[in-house]
Amino acid sequence: MKIPTLFIRIILCACLFILAGCNGSGGSSESGSPSGSGNLSLYLTDVSSDEYQAVYVTIDEVSVHRGDAPDGEAPDGWQVVAAPGRTYNLLDLVNGAMEKLGTSQLDTGVYTQMRLMLKDAPDDGDNLLGQMHPYPNYIIDKQDGIHELKVPSGYQTGIKLVHSFEIISGQTADLVLDFDASKSVVQAGKSGNYNLKPTIKVIGTVDNGKVAGTVTDEDNRALAGVNVSAQISDPDALNPADRVVIATSTLTDENGHYSMYLEPGTYFIVAYKGAETDFGTAFGPECTQFAVNLDSTYTADFQMTPVLTGRIIANVQTSDEIVRLSVRQNADCGTGESSIETTSLSVSEAGEYDIRLPGRDGESMPYTVVAVTGEQTVSVTVNVSAGEDSQVAVNF
Repeated sequence: MKIPTLFIRIILCACLFILAGCNGSGGSSESGSPSGSGNLSLYLTDVSSDEYQAVYVTIDEVSVHRGDAPDGEAPDGWQVVAAPGRTYNLLDLVNGAMEKLGTSQLDTGVYTQMRLMLKDAPDDGDNLLGQMHPYPNYIIDKQDGIHELKVPSGYQTGIKLVHSFEIISGQTADLVLDFDASKSVVQAGKSGNYNLKPTIKVIGTVDNGKVAGTVTDEDNRALAGVNVSAQISDPDALNPADRVVIATSTLTDENGHYSMYLEPGTYFIVAYKGAETDFGTAFGPECTQFAVNLDSTYTADFQMTPVLTGRIIANVQTSDEIVRLSVRQNADCGTGESSIETTSLSVSEAGEYDIRLPGRDGESMPYTVVAVTGEQTVSVTVNVSAGEDSQVAVNF
């Protein structure tokens, strides 16, 4: 039987229509989601602090927001990608150590924001003193004292992090949440209270360079707990706060060893161990300079001599703004004198704050205190002598 040509054409057109509707590659769905999916893996690490034995935070979940997320795909365009519900000691996550928060599958596309939610109750684990966690967020000081970290609004609104990343079909994107404990813990005057003002940097995985080494004393004994930081110098910056920037930092372990991963650039590597007591003994600071390249390893060892300390008594006047005090000095890091940060402190209330610093017997050691709030910068010069107090006023 002869089949009419018109009938054959109708059948062919119908088949092509069905195939086009079934083919999911190369197009967008009706909801507007791009085709395909990839994975996002999230990790947690810390920029170290030598002021405390432990800094505990409890992370409930992390969400991401796609820039072109259509309405109705997820509440307000946010999608949960990790829900650890765990209490972490940030000071365990130094020297390149990382804790995995979770891995999630995401639609392909560009994501523009992240949101970290803190939990209002700790997990059922123990802290380094062998005790159950008393609070979801707290510190343990050098004398085994436990202090709760108050979170003004973190439980309700979360901590938004602006960072763009792309999910590519069939691939995994790795992101690291770099939690800066030294900047996140804020002293609230002489009350003994502390606030948690999370300072977090999102780092994409690249073939970073690595700087590692060992810190010893003058008798070649390993020095543990030395703060080693990578600092970026820009002496021509208009704002004094921007003339020294801390890219990252870590603490030496019991063998005096440290390691840091750094993006390509030129850094001052600075080692300093502060005094444990007023007018006690500090080590350093010592420094050297490196130009770090991709996928390269560098060694920077330090041998440090003890030095007696004096104190700065900083009288800070502020109207409940968080003030970061960056204490700087001039040092020769191999390329002539440059400004480096020796130590720093964050405070949230007006009052007097003690800062221990290396001094000199019989003569003064000049320092610059750069105090920064969200909108203002104040720079004050002060001289420090061993065994003595020096007063400085910081007014906003």
